[in-house]
Amino acid sequence: MTPAAGFAQPAGSGAGNLLDPIGVWSCVLYGNPALGEERVLLSFAPDQTVRTARHQQQGTPVWASSSRWEIQAATLEFTDSRSGRRFSADLTRARLGGEWRTLNLLGGWWCSPADDVDLGASAPGSAAADTENVISLIPEVMATPTYPIQAIREAKEGRVVLCFVVRSSGEVFDPEFLELSDEIFRAPSLDALMRSRYQAWDSRRGESKPACRSFIYRLDYVF
Repeated sequence: MTPAAGFAQPAGSGAGNLLDPIGVWSCVLYGNPALGEERVLLSFAPDQTVRTARHQQQGTPVWASSSRWEIQAATLEFTDSRSGRRFSADLTRARLGGEWRTLNLLGGWWCSPADDVDLGASAPGSAAADTENVISLIPEVMATPTYPIQAIREAKEGRVVLCFVVRSSGEVFDPEFLELSDEIFRAPSLDALMRSRYQAWDSRRGESKPACRSFIYRLDYVF
């Protein structure tokens, strides 16, 4: 993704270098119990418009207008008018992502740059959601973390959410912690993630895809 020229940091942001959101991003949305993990494309235009589309194996994505994006104090915000989700992202981070909210739900989103995406087709109001064309990541090896002995001794439970990029070879790279309830769970979660891999795919369908995994540490899983 090539950032658009002239992107300006908001006054008073206090950040030296902010992540430029302008361009097309391949994103994973998580946290909705009814939909599970969602894979979408997000387009942020220089005129501050946002468009969304489903991932497709072939052909031109069908884009739908969402809302206008804005930056306040280094935080990117926009609303998906169709789902009612309010998105926010901290632009001081290395990757585009953050949380989304509705009146009753709270979830997260995480993106990697999407290359060579056709922006030609659009459908104002709603997107043609063809679930058969959604590209899925298929697990090949899903390693599980070891419960830290010290956490067992201290009766600690926790939750970790790691987002990362999967290469077309199926390898995992560039992990980022989005949730970490306790530092004691950092090392075993990262170790399990990096020992995992996904089924490879034809790189002509994209060199990489974003993904997220959550790890739940509960003592009743141990005993």
